Amino acid sequence: MVEKLFKGELSLGATFWKYGVLVLIILHYALKMFASFLSSYLKGKTIVQFFLNDFHLVYTSKLSLLWTLCYIATFIILVVYSYRIIVAVWRCTSNYSKSIWLVHLSRLGILFAVFMTWYPFFVR
Repeated sequence: MVEKLFKGELSLGATFWKYGVLVLIILHYALKMFASFLSSYLKGKTIVQFFLNDFHLVYTSKLSLLWTLCYIATFIILVVYSYRIIVAVWRCTSNYSKSIWLVHLSRLGILFAVFMTWYPFFVR
């Protein structure tokens, strides 16, 4: 099924709403959840400052290490999935011939969904 999704062989509605919008929302909130778990260890610093200055594999707490690994894994999954779902929706819309308006709205919609997923992480 994942192979069909990324080849654009699933329906436009399922690709856009289920695998596009819904999964992006779930990944976004999972990343925010792990960031909130890390917030007690950050001491007012950003996550990047924490990783560059204070993070040490040996001397940090085990729980801090767990939340850091979960955060990094979710971040990488979100980066890869954002790219892959844009490509999947683009391929799916190239196979869709019922409405040219839905093709363009789906393409703009997935770009907007990816933008809104990433926007809060770059604005503080």
